[in-house]
Amino acid sequence: MTLDSLPPTHKRLHLADNFQFSCHKGLSCFGTCCRNRDLTLTPYDVLRLKNTLKLHSDEFLNRYTVYRIDWASGFPIVSLQMRQDAEKLCPLVTSEGCSVYSDRPTACRLFPLARASGILQDSAEHDEFFFFLEAPYCLGKNEDRSQKIKEWLSEQGMDFYRKVNDKMLGLLFHPDRKRGTALSDIQLQKIMVACYNLDVFREFVFKTKFLESYVIDERTCSLVEKDDFELLMLGFSYLRTSLFC
Repeated sequence: MTLDSLPPTHKRLHLADNFQFSCHKGLSCFGTCCRNRDLTLTPYDVLRLKNTLKLHSDEFLNRYTVYRIDWASGFPIVSLQMRQDAEKLCPLVTSEGCSVYSDRPTACRLFPLARASGILQDSAEHDEFFFFLEAPYCLGKNEDRSQKIKEWLSEQGMDFYRKVNDKMLGLLFHPDRKRGTALSDIQLQKIMVACYNLDVFREFVFKTKFLESYVIDERTCSLVEKDDFELLMLGFSYLRTSLFC
């Protein structure tokens, strides 16, 4: 996630740390976290959601998301658009609960925690930490269950999500990017298509002269034609070599 400011050191949690939390239907706050939230979607979140909803990526983005430019990084931020009613309920929640639970976004898997991930200054070393979100309505933090961050992440299916989501770090901290310079409209469009609008990116790969200038082997070409995950990996690779050239 993108932070306006880093939480103080004493509030940061790491993989080996314990924290106290449990969510279940017996809590009076159950489902409150599905309302009125600024829920950022990662490229992998969009991939999973548009596929489980059986939507073209362009249609998913138009129907379910809002877009803004992050003031700190200059990169586009895609968020799930809450319903335009008094409750501002998540559009993917029904009377039976979350309709996409097995493909729920990163932010939902992490709640009531958030994750900060980056590359240490003057180093290629990767760093991450976790912290509690400001959610006074959440009663799950008062439950008795204590567990290590690492164990809880695995239970929430976050291990693979973390690896894929961190692919974006190679762009955010790209050595060829001029710090303090806003991204151009063309750069923003490249990111949106190659990271978030995968079905349009596939058309770009196979219906333009893309493969004449960006050479990929036959096996990769065959994979990205049908596999959205492989296509996303191609998108990250393409952006690393072309976004700041």
